[in-house]
Amino acid sequence: KRASGAGAATVAPPMRARLLVAALAAAFLATAAPAWAGDPIMPLSQLRSGMQCTGYSVIRGTEIASFAVEILDVVSGDASAEEGPRLLVRVSGPAVDETGIGPGFSGSPIYCPDPDGTARNAGAISEAIGEFGGKVVLATPIEVILGNPPDAPAAKPVPARAGRARQLASPLTVSGLSLPLAKSLARAGQKAGRPLLAAPPAPLTPFPISPPRPGSAMSAGYSTGDLSVGAVGTVAYVDGDRVWGFGHPFENGGERSLLLQDAYVYRVINNPNSGDQGSTYKLAAVGHPLGTISNDASAAVVGRTGVPPPTVPVRIFSTDLDTGEQGTLGTRVVDETGVGTPTGGSALTFIAPLAVAQGASAILRSTPGKLTGTMCARIALRERRAPLRFCNRYVSGVAPPEDAGATNVVAAGAAADVLQALSLLDEFKLSALHVTEFAARVKLRRGQRQAFMRSVRLPRRVRPGQRVRARLSLRVVRGRRLTRSFTLRIPSLRPGRHRLTFSGTDLDNPDSEFFGALVSTITIGDEQDEAPTGDPGPGSVEELAARVRTIARFDGVSVRASGRRGRGDPAYLDPEVRISGRVSANVRVVRKGRER
Repeated sequence: KRASGAGAATVAPPMRARLLVAALAAAFLATAAPAWAGDPIMPLSQLRSGMQCTGYSVIRGTEIASFAVEILDVVSGDASAEEGPRLLVRVSGPAVDETGIGPGFSGSPIYCPDPDGTARNAGAISEAIGEFGGKVVLATPIEVILGNPPDAPAAKPVPARAGRARQLASPLTVSGLSLPLAKSLARAGQKAGRPLLAAPPAPLTPFPISPPRPGSAMSAGYSTGDLSVGAVGTVAYVDGDRVWGFGHPFENGGERSLLLQDAYVYRVINNPNSGDQGSTYKLAAVGHPLGTISNDASAAVVGRTGVPPPTVPVRIFSTDLDTGEQGTLGTRVVDETGVGTPTGGSALTFIAPLAVAQGASAILRSTPGKLTGTMCARIALRERRAPLRFCNRYVSGVAPPEDAGATNVVAAGAAADVLQALSLLDEFKLSALHVTEFAARVKLRRGQRQAFMRSVRLPRRVRPGQRVRARLSLRVVRGRRLTRSFTLRIPSLRPGRHRLTFSGTDLDNPDSEFFGALVSTITIGDEQDEAPTGDPGPGSVEELAARVRTIARFDGVSVRASGRRGRGDPAYLDPEVRISGRVSANVRVVRKGRER
């Protein structure tokens, strides 16, 4: 018989790039399997209180289990609130008695017998009502679900609300992230009203491809590979290559271009509270790409098996300079540019910073507080021959506070810079931009490579614009003395005595708002403030490229003459240490020919 599905978004675990290619190839082969023919349906007019039906969902692995469903009542819709009719049902049986229903069960189909004894699809579990134990829930009638075709209309559907009912698929499940990253992301999600669940990687023994059928686990995915993000739910109905799931929206974005994937369920995590502090949910991992989710509607997510959506490759190369160890993280992120980026921001803007943070954290196998590193990012665009680039150095002396993201400062700082760059692309208004690749190289070494300026020596007499030899006396933090000499161009100054002040750059502090800003890229609708529209933004792709380049920060020594405002002009950048502090020297500026 038919099985039912789940409803929790998932970020899958690390796999090597060759496994990703193999999985994609296997998925394409899977689409050649015989298509599931559409089952008979039971119209809403034939459903009655007291009917004894059967529900289907994956409880463990990929096998579909059944459980008893009693229809308690049929709830009429509210046209003024754009709410469709719902079925109030009670579940029971060994598969659900211990845990009840929670995220991951969304889309689990319900089959009821007609007068002739034929099992007909009546609808799919979609919403919780807050009952302790999670045994009484709401289901969306199958006619409402099938009213949403795979080819979505251009306009975004109106969000559906069902009183105090909560959709079961709201959490995003994240796997493949380190524990500190996952915890920081989950805290930010809770504050933003978008819960995030951390899940383990895919099982060590690869599970077989599971073509969609009613009751099987499915995912509407952002990405696939070492970092796979998607909303895990259940298949409610299949007709040929067309697939309906969830029984409610994923993000209610209308026309979409997401990955249609299968999923592996580790187990149902039991939490009978079913309230704001959490509930029963399916601990699951995103699986194989099977096709494209093309319609994120108010009553279902809908797509087709076969051709996958366009994706952008993301590659992170990490190096531990102390041990020589190297790591690579690879994933592919959906590109929804072709459907107008319906949620307002690209999935790449959410996933690429996470990938950078993960790559820069995992390579060290620890979270040292004193750390030095660099990150160089490369963003290739179809609309520009040369890629967008920037590099930054990061130096830390203490572990970041918990609310700043419990990971190393290089990882947090590099990820924040990538988020800033990709947000600039999302905000570009002149035309659609197509990212063809994102890559970043991160290099880290343990230790606080920082030195403080003690004094500076300059010639006593100088000319405006003259290049002179400057000599800095430094003291490494808890270390030896250093001397650095460099050529300095004297600023344009009037004749007379002047004081030149040299200012260094302090240690980096992680942005405590980074994870909140990251979650905001995937928080839409009432949960997110509308972005300002008055700023026209860059007037060309070249101007955009210039703004991205400004993310690269000068972290060396600047010089400023007395009486002038601002930090001053760049004077010296040491490739080995971050120079901090402030020193000054007096000089006498003379006209040309009067140096003596």
